Parts: sequence; C-alpha cells; structure tokens
Amino acid sequence: MSLLSVLKNRVEIVDDSVSSRDLVNRLVTQGPQEEPLHLTEVDTLVKRHYEWLQHLPRVKPYYAVKSNDEASLVEATVLMGLGYDCASMAEVRRMLELGVERERIIFAQPQKTIVSLQYARKHKILTVFDSECELRKIHQHYPEAEVLIRYRFDSKKSKVNLGSKFGCETENESKSLLHVAKQLGIKVVGWCFNVGSGCTDADVFYAAIKKGREIHDYATSIGFKFRMIDLGGGFMGDKGCGIEEYAVHINRALEECYPASEDIFIFAEPGRYYCAAAVTSISPVHGKRILCNENDPLKIEQVFYYFNDGMYGTFYSPRYRNQTLYPIVWKSGGNLGTTYKTTLFGPTCDGNDFFAKDIDLPELEVSDFVVFENQGAYARVHSCRFNGFCLPKVINYMRKSTWYCNTI
Repeated sequence: MSLLSVLKNRVEIVDDSVSSRDLVNRLVTQGPQEEPLHLTEVDTLVKRHYEWLQHLPRVKPYYAVKSNDEASLVEATVLMGLGYDCASMAEVRRMLELGVERERIIFAQPQKTIVSLQYARKHKILTVFDSECELRKIHQHYPEAEVLIRYRFDSKKSKVNLGSKFGCETENESKSLLHVAKQLGIKVVGWCFNVGSGCTDADVFYAAIKKGREIHDYATSIGFKFRMIDLGGGFMGDKGCGIEEYAVHINRALEECYPASEDIFIFAEPGRYYCAAAVTSISPVHGKRILCNENDPLKIEQVFYYFNDGMYGTFYSPRYRNQTLYPIVWKSGGNLGTTYKTTLFGPTCDGNDFFAKDIDLPELEVSDFVVFENQGAYARVHSCRFNGFCLPKVINYMRKSTWYCNTI
C-alpha cells in the first residue's frame, strides 16, 4: 500500500466549510470518553509548510520529529518532501523505513550512544558534535562521518533553554574543536545552532547566522570546506504565529553572509512551527471538589476539577516548558456564570499532577468539556501510561481542498 493510501486511511476528509469549532462540537457531542482526545487537523500542517516555502525559499525545512511523531503528521511531511531532524536512532530508523533518503536526515544529537553512532555509520547519516569527547567517539566508531559543529547561541526569550546542555562556546572552544577535528581527519562540513525552543525574539537568528559566518571563515582558514549550514529550530507555531517575522531577519542575514552565489545548502529544524496549531486537546470534567471559606460556608474560595488528561499526558509543557494555557469552556447549556479560582488536575495519584493553578473559570459540572488549542507540539510525545491511564486518542481530519488539490 502506498504511503498516500496509508494516510488516507488515517484521516477523515471533511468539507472546507467545516470549521475547527464544528469538529470540536462533533467530538463533544459524543460525550465523555475514557481517553483524552486530540483533534488533529492535518491540513494545518500542510498550510504551514507552504507558508515556509513562500517566506524562506532558500531554507529547506527538516521537520523535528521529536516535536510530534504522530503518524498522520509525519506521513504528510514525507509526502511533501521535507527533511528530518532526528534525535535518536529510533527516529532515524523510522524515517529510513518510510523511504526518506539518507541525505534528507540529520542525526542532530550532540551526545550519541556508540550503538546509535554505529547505526548512523551503516546508513551514512549526517551528524553533529559539540565536544572533544564526541569528536573522539566519532573518530573511533564513524571516522568517515560528515559532521556539523554545533555552537551555542541562546535566545533570551525562549520557552526552553537548550544551550545549558548542548552547544560549544563560539570563540575559543569552537576554534579548539575545529583543530581537534582537523588533527583527527574528521570531515566538518558546516555548522548548526539552536536558539532554544519556542523563541519569540526573531532577530536572534540574524546575530546567530552572523556568528556562524565567523566560525565558517575560521574553519576555512585551517583547511575545512563548509558546504551546509543548519539554522536549528525555535520557531513559534501557535495559532496567530507566522514565519514572516523570523523570515525577515533570516533572509537579511543570509543575503549578507551567504549570498545565493555561494554554493551552500541551508536548512533548519522547525517542529513546533509545523505542528503546534494542528492539535486541539478535548477533555471532560470527571470530578469536582469545592473548597469553601471556613467562616462563611456559602462562599466558594476554590474549585478543583479532575480530568482524564494531565501532566503525564498532554500537559507536560505547561508544568515544565513555560507554556501558557488558555482553557476554552465547552459547557452544556452555554451558561458560564460566576468565575472562581480554579485548579485543573490530571487523573493520576501524583499530587503534583496539575496543569493549571489559581486560574479564573466559571463553575463546571461533571461531563462539561474544556478545550485547549495549540497542543500539537511537545504534548502527546511526553505521554506515558503512569497509573495505567490512557494515552491521548488522536482523531485526524483534513479538508477536501487540501486533499484533492494535490498539495500533498
């Protein structure tokens, strides 16, 4: 069966007139389920791809599989011809099994296991380094590798700082590592960086690329010939967030530092940008606890609600990745009424399994629903079966115009 046929079996194709709200209503009408629901609109990802191509024509997108590895989304990216940023041997293997050419994969893990490095060698996969230890490991287990040097360049406005873990310093350390690579005979063919996940200061890309050019020039001076650069990830992807602002700064930096006449392959690792807005999480209230004022039992101080989804399911990022949640109440009857200080708990026995605290919400009843948009990135991929609870159930939709106009 072709990949296109496989994808068609995963999605329900709906009329263009069907809105996201219509799809939520359709699922809510079915009543509470045991599993939390992930309403996934695959055409949102498709549209993001064509926006990327329009605004960043020189930058090949390599989808960050770790952001959302749901089959329907990954298969759609394969059909559109994206490249792939893989963080593990399992992700590399999966993309190869889907028929992706090795040239469209980067094993972007700066600290690889020996087994995964040997696997990369078997399939001749491009990889990265940011330390002398990793260089020597590559020299021992994959000496013919083509590699990128990863340097640290942090955004001051990112949801998750990655430079605290990965990336060499841009001055003395980068030069020292290039000399070690030269001594070992390792083929350093370019550079990469990552400004951090969920970056909101788009101009940081301009400065990061300028710094990359300096590293490039130094590498050239000691005998390396760089032929590719990787701009990493960090692009926001919530509804209302576009690629245009990033593109202004990236395109300006490329024009100044890497004019089109220079034979350099340029790519980046968008994940959140492609998938965040594609998924809406839908969860019913299955429990409720009212805390009243000690001196006035009729005065509600706080309301706790319990859901079939939580920190061990969709909502890891609100607890640990600085994601702000905007709950949308889908209340039967539509009467919202008075608001109270509210805490939203997940289903597990862990007392820390809450994903919103002291927010204002109207009073809800069991079987009312709460909807959370922009849950496509770093959400379901964190889910586990702690306490035996269900993983989010994915329900895929695509509009007819996306499916039938050969955009995939």
